[in-house]
Amino acid sequence: MVDYPVSFNAKVEAEESSKTWRLNTEENLETEMSTPEEFGGDSENPSPEDLFNASLASCMVATFKVTAQRKGLDYSNIEGKCETQLDRNEEGRPVMKRSKINIKVEGVFNKDLADEVAKISEKNCFIHNSVETDVKTSFEFTE
Repeated sequence: MVDYPVSFNAKVEAEESSKTWRLNTEENLETEMSTPEEFGGDSENPSPEDLFNASLASCMVATFKVTAQRKGLDYSNIEGKCETQLDRNEEGRPVMKRSKINIKVEGVFNKDLADEVAKISEKNCFIHNSVETDVKTSFEFTE
């Protein structure tokens, strides 16, 4: 059982003269970051928007994996893809408005159990539960 609360820490450091900055997490993620090209950054480094998108997909895959293990669902491979749209909200401010997560799970022979695991995963994906973004998730199961 998880002992809540759980804390996660990141350090971000930037120099005024640089378009990029350094991101370091306690979990040993170290990367150069930049704003997206659309906002004057580059496409060589991930942006906060990229990490937001990746977090949604990664959390759904992780939640599915943990739930599948607990429920005894066997599968051979899982792949998640996510597309998130940045748009303006009702006040005209940019927000991560909509996300579509497509999860493909291969090697599934118990489709009923897979559907149950998918429903539980959608309900319990804590990144999804933490954002105001309209997130739609679809699952595809193949043998």
